[in-house]
Amino acid sequence: MCNYAAAERVDTESIVSSVRDALARQAHYDALGISPFGNMFDVSEVPTEARDAIFDMAAKTDADIFSCESRPETLSGALIEETVDRLKGKRLFVNLGLETANPWVQAHCVGKSLSTESYRSATSSLREHGAFPVSNILLGAPFLTEEEAIESTVGTIRWALANGSHLCVLFPSNVKGWTLQEWLWERDIYRVPSLWSLVETLRRLGPEMTRSVALSWYSASPTDPHRLDQVSDPLRDAPTTCPRCRDTVIRSLDAFNAGAGFGVITGLAEVDCACKKAWAERVAAQTVTADPLDSRVLTAYDRIGTELLGTAWWDRQRAKVRSELEFSYDGSVVPR
Repeated sequence: MCNYAAAERVDTESIVSSVRDALARQAHYDALGISPFGNMFDVSEVPTEARDAIFDMAAKTDADIFSCESRPETLSGALIEETVDRLKGKRLFVNLGLETANPWVQAHCVGKSLSTESYRSATSSLREHGAFPVSNILLGAPFLTEEEAIESTVGTIRWALANGSHLCVLFPSNVKGWTLQEWLWERDIYRVPSLWSLVETLRRLGPEMTRSVALSWYSASPTDPHRLDQVSDPLRDAPTTCPRCRDTVIRSLDAFNAGAGFGVITGLAEVDCACKKAWAERVAAQTVTADPLDSRVLTAYDRIGTELLGTAWWDRQRAKVRSELEFSYDGSVVPR
């Protein structure tokens, strides 16, 4: 679902100079987020010399908070301790792309390899050295029904907060250009979640849990240039409601994100709109009529395999993939 394409390699000086130029645009910062699209602590993405220089520049700003992204496997206690020291008193927030706590969904619906043990180790090490682990969590993975997507997200946030995360950032999925998700969407194999699914996810989490949840990408719109600032272009489709209630829903979610509290979500749950009723009916119908998830995934893989990778290749691989899909998924969201 992420349209992070291949790009030319840049040297250390180019990386440092681009950050220096960006920082020079403004005299004061409340918080800073500086990171590559992948991993700030992967030397193949950000050489050590560039990373150290960036942290040193950030330390000289008046920002109270510094954030970046990382894979959990590349974080060590020594590296975290060194980073905290370099930032000279700024609070360090490190975003980890968890997406889902269910290994089956993570592997076969998101297509991501991430060990829950490495996640626990990373959150523990970050906390031990005074840093703050943040989990990026997806709503709307491919192949899931909307009810499964809601349950997966609710369970994942609960799991992440119980396993060391300081904050969870909830991303309802968009359709971006040049992605496999776009290819699925164009063939009616994928549909973005409704904003009512986002509201329902927050409602099920309740007032205590949502104190540790922030939202991102929820107000992007492919038809509104002012709403493209949250995602990279081109944006093909995004979660929404109907035009009648969209502004109300977005304003309420904005207020929740700004700290207005759970009452905003309670108010949204009581909104009466025809599109909300249609959403609820669709969710209920999917739950009754959907094939088992492993069958849905294999059906989609059949199209991907034959149309994108070629019938001959897919014929050789299909039995192996099918055997992998038959293991483990039981609808739970907590890793065994």
